[in-house]
Amino acid sequence: MGSTRSRPRRPKGFSFRNLSIRQQLPLLICLLLLSLILLFGTVSYIGIRRATLGIGQERLQSLTGQLTSMFQQNARTMTAATQTSAYQVNVSGAGEVIQKIMQDTVTVRVELVDTSGNIMTAESRTRKFDPAPGPKDVPNPPARSIAAAELTARHPDSGFVGKFYRLGDSLYYPIIATVIADRKAIGYLLRWRIVQASPKSVAQLSQLLGTNALLHFGNIDGTIWTDMAKTVPPPPFDFRASKGIVTYDHPGMGKVIASTMPIPGTKWIIFVALSRSLILQAADSLLMWIVGFGALLVAIGMLVAWLISRSVTRRLDRLSQATAALANGDYSSPVALDRYDELGRLAAAFNSMALQITQAQHSLEQQVRARTKELEIANKELEAFSYSVSHDLRAPLRAVSGYAMMLKEDYEDSFDPEAKRITGNIISNVKMMGRLIDDLIAFSRLGKREIATRNNIDMKALAEACTSELLNGWPEGKFNLVVGDLPYCFGDEDLVKQVWINLIGNALKYSSRTAEPLIEIGHTGNGNGVTWFIRDNGAGFDMKYADKLFKVFQRLHSQEEFEGTGIGLALVRRIIEKHKGRIWAESEPGKGAVFFFTLSE
Repeated sequence: MGSTRSRPRRPKGFSFRNLSIRQQLPLLICLLLLSLILLFGTVSYIGIRRATLGIGQERLQSLTGQLTSMFQQNARTMTAATQTSAYQVNVSGAGEVIQKIMQDTVTVRVELVDTSGNIMTAESRTRKFDPAPGPKDVPNPPARSIAAAELTARHPDSGFVGKFYRLGDSLYYPIIATVIADRKAIGYLLRWRIVQASPKSVAQLSQLLGTNALLHFGNIDGTIWTDMAKTVPPPPFDFRASKGIVTYDHPGMGKVIASTMPIPGTKWIIFVALSRSLILQAADSLLMWIVGFGALLVAIGMLVAWLISRSVTRRLDRLSQATAALANGDYSSPVALDRYDELGRLAAAFNSMALQITQAQHSLEQQVRARTKELEIANKELEAFSYSVSHDLRAPLRAVSGYAMMLKEDYEDSFDPEAKRITGNIISNVKMMGRLIDDLIAFSRLGKREIATRNNIDMKALAEACTSELLNGWPEGKFNLVVGDLPYCFGDEDLVKQVWINLIGNALKYSSRTAEPLIEIGHTGNGNGVTWFIRDNGAGFDMKYADKLFKVFQRLHSQEEFEGTGIGLALVRRIIEKHKGRIWAESEPGKGAVFFFTLSE
């Protein structure tokens, strides 16, 4: 009593629904973890990146301020020392003061100029440095100092550090102090120093700035920029208009953040730049940690999810196998109860269902055996009844037929027309009753007959043989009968012949009163198999009565129109159903009919 069910086909191509639960659960956990890691990692990285960049900008501003303060203090020290020397000019004389100042190895020239900037006396450490444009052998050349423009813009009693000047390959800057006599400025003392950074100062600045940083100095008017070792290009932005932090792309360093600030007491401006990538290095390092930790977490999550799904799906597999066995009729495969969660309750419910099905199956089999036994008894009784009918009815029918024939043969000449008609009706109805009994017996025997073997049937040859047999009772040339090419089929040849006999016989009978009767026998083919048809142009019928066609004793035409017993089409339908086929008809009154039927392969 087992039954098999086909498994649903999986659609081609990747689809999440095509994956098993054992695959779906780790994938879902993986996607969830990835989403969480991406979300929180992105938010954390952006937040830390912003915070790190903010700290870097604060550090840049603080560093710029510290350096400015440091160089401001240094400028004050140098200015104070120069101003002290300027105070001694009137006391010790210009020559002694200048000689004392020249003892500083960084100082390359000392000038004493008047309030108009004209050089009154000067002394250079080397002839290579002489900012005065006059002759070198004139002790007091009538020329103006190159720093005269700076002198006219200063307050007469204040000292300051002047701008950078380039002479040859070197850079110099003056320290300017006011010479006062009788509380009145009578001139200026200019102490020219060469721009030369010592290794110690470079190391100190490097420790203060850190790696991958820039420290430049320039004139406040932007004319000259230096790193204290050589001249450098000016910043690629308008440092006078910019306030706060500026971001730009620096060749060799990439994107940098920069800050500028004027150094009080000087004509200088300080420029500090830090690598943005170096500032964000900690944030980028955190991102790498997040990626690595996220990958590890995803791997662990997938492993744990796979173990959990394996534990769940293993029990589901057992339940699936037990269900398949139950569907195939094996009721002896209960599911093991090894847990008490939802799966355990499901397994217990399945075992209870399997037990109920087993009991119901056993009860049903007993009922089927009892019904089968009752049916066998009823069939035997029906066979006995059919045998009794076929023999007990035939005897009186033969007697009635014999007496009617005797009356007709012996007394027909003395009968009036009405008596002759009655005698003929008796004989005709007796024959009709005989055919009806024969058809009933044949229909009854067909119900018990099974198709034991199937043969390859030449349907064209079989249809032509049936046509020749049926045309013997009709005038030659009365019917235009066309038999097309018919494919072979498998079936019981005797029963299929009976189908052709009945259908072709009906076509001949119901088209016999047509002026030019035409009968076509053919087939149509499609992906669902072969359909045979018999088409005629005879009397036809109304389709609203089509459901009566294939029932016993159901006729759509009276006996006076077309004789028949109403058994033939019912017999055809039973034969076709035994071949797992189907039969149907299409028709219109007065326009003929088409009968279609199929046979299983």
